[in-house]
Amino acid sequence: MGFSNRLWAVVVGVLLSATLARAQSEGTEVKVMVLDNARISSSVLSKAETEAGRIFRGSNIGIHWVNCLKKGERENCHHSPGANEFMLHIVPDGRTRSEMVFGEAFLGDDGSGKYADIFFNRVQAASGTPELDTAQLLGAVTAHELGHLLLGSRSHSAYGIMQPVWEKECLRRIWMGSLLFTREQAQSMQRRIDVSSPSLTAIRGPYRADPDAGYK
Repeated sequence: MGFSNRLWAVVVGVLLSATLARAQSEGTEVKVMVLDNARISSSVLSKAETEAGRIFRGSNIGIHWVNCLKKGERENCHHSPGANEFMLHIVPDGRTRSEMVFGEAFLGDDGSGKYADIFFNRVQAASGTPELDTAQLLGAVTAHELGHLLLGSRSHSAYGIMQPVWEKECLRRIWMGSLLFTREQAQSMQRRIDVSSPSLTAIRGPYRADPDAGYK
């Protein structure tokens, strides 16, 4: 009888833990409103969103994508981003001094932000190898910029997808699907969800490596 009670307690504990883990995973979700002024193909955009979503799932964060130019979804973008909502603006090119910058995120004085830009022509030019296609690199850049919005100021890292400069090894890991957020970054992003921001400043990156160093 005592053994049965202990066994039942173990079963209940396992089920409870699984339920709590599932609830936490399902509850940690953000909405990303995508405004594609670069007019990229729907297949490339869809694959990029899938890749970025896969990267965030590794941190137990789900992403609900909204296409602001798609009929039936555009009305969901006619407001300032609220809690757990972010705006991703894909433009043909950027106004940064360096042509090697893939995008920039805009953060407030408190380190939080809601808006990020991605410079599509630069991403497309950098994905000129058979292994690393445009959608895959765009997905990684998207994850990086959204990472800035969720991690706040000083979010560049010596490891993982938040590295400020992507050398050949980073690109190889993007191709392999192993360039991800660190465990500490995942925990920090989950803590920062629900934070909004007022006035904004720009954090730029990631940067591609200097072409003269062996990568174009």
